[in-house]
Amino acid sequence: MPDLPAPVAPSAAQRTAWLLFAPPALLAGLRWLLQWQGERGPQTLALPLTPLALDATPLELFAPFLWALGAVLLLGLWMVRAARRAGAQRVRRALLWAWAALWLAGSAALLWRHANRQGLVPLAPVQAEVLGSRPRMPSLHAVGGTELLLRVDGLEAVQQLVVDDPRAAQWQPGQRLALAWARGRSSGRFVTGWGVQGGPAGTDAAAPNLR
Repeated sequence: MPDLPAPVAPSAAQRTAWLLFAPPALLAGLRWLLQWQGERGPQTLALPLTPLALDATPLELFAPFLWALGAVLLLGLWMVRAARRAGAQRVRRALLWAWAALWLAGSAALLWRHANRQGLVPLAPVQAEVLGSRPRMPSLHAVGGTELLLRVDGLEAVQQLVVDDPRAAQWQPGQRLALAWARGRSSGRFVTGWGVQGGPAGTDAAAPNLR
């Protein structure tokens, strides 16, 4: 009769369960708590204004995917080598701790993003020109709306802004906007309001149109 595998100690099984389920539950609970706290307090509009690299090469566009693929391949090679040298049990333990560290890092990033938006530093109003727009479908992390490409006075790079306002879908290339914006506590720029400055001033022939 073949030998049966040794039963797993209760403490080891409990530790495995905690490492598997507690970190995701912590992130979900933290997200709910921050959302609940934000709904109770005064509603402050803060839409991220992000630079867009229109002249990026295909290699630069796919660089994040290539880095992620390389990291997965290196992790797989390390797992095979470590399993041969240290045993599969130690590899599983290391993967469990890495899993927990990944979720804890996500929780820390969520707290940092919340704190960054809570400490906005207002900037002087600025003028911007609409270069193009397209609809953005809602997702689990965003409400969707209209994605705008803007040329903001004083900023060299073209900026990207997603506005949850039905009127934004009617803005044409060349439309001038007056933006109220702010700087995050540690980084980033956020639009806190806008106003339409009359009709389009004429479409730039070289401006990208995402429609």
